[in-house]
Amino acid sequence: MRGLNSGKFLLPAAAVLLLATVSPGCDSREADNMCEEPTIEPHLSPVNFGDLYTTEDGGTGGGGAQTVPYEWVLLLMSKCKEAVTVTAACFAGTTHSGAPANTAFFVEGPVPAAIEGGKEAAVRITYSPSAPNADTNGDGVPDPDNVALVVQSNAKNYPTLVVPICARLVAAGTERTAFECTSPVTLAPGAKDETLCQ
Repeated sequence: MRGLNSGKFLLPAAAVLLLATVSPGCDSREADNMCEEPTIEPHLSPVNFGDLYTTEDGGTGGGGAQTVPYEWVLLLMSKCKEAVTVTAACFAGTTHSGAPANTAFFVEGPVPAAIEGGKEAAVRITYSPSAPNADTNGDGVPDPDNVALVVQSNAKNYPTLVVPICARLVAAGTERTAFECTSPVTLAPGAKDETLCQ
């Protein structure tokens, strides 16, 4: 799923966008010491939503647990003087319970797509699977959905930025447990793979 500046994203995330677009910049001394080339960093990586429950369960499965659809905002930070221009944002490996046609993650943004030096942009991620996760490897435990948020830009450090994101939808009454957050895609710093958002 591609996700650049959709109107649907602008209104629901108004507060986050305000934070991202008017966050304090650098004063003159900080600006003088900033690096020059466009550089991008996520404010968190990897991102693990943990175990979630359906809205019908009322979040009671684990005692006040989060429910789906679950929405979360990732901030992309432009760390140097030159602006970062994001050309695409998508997911790689976005399957639910191992079924390629069953998409559980959705992305909107970033807003803004051009991130000035010292500023941030917001990407909204929604996790909304159609059914609880299945046990796909036969160990008796439902397996999480592991995807990679891919951000293509002109950044020199991560022209193709990969942020692992994972979550698991469990049935009512299931105790929440920890699981490892792995990425279906890995790239070395400085590497670019334009095929990931086609």
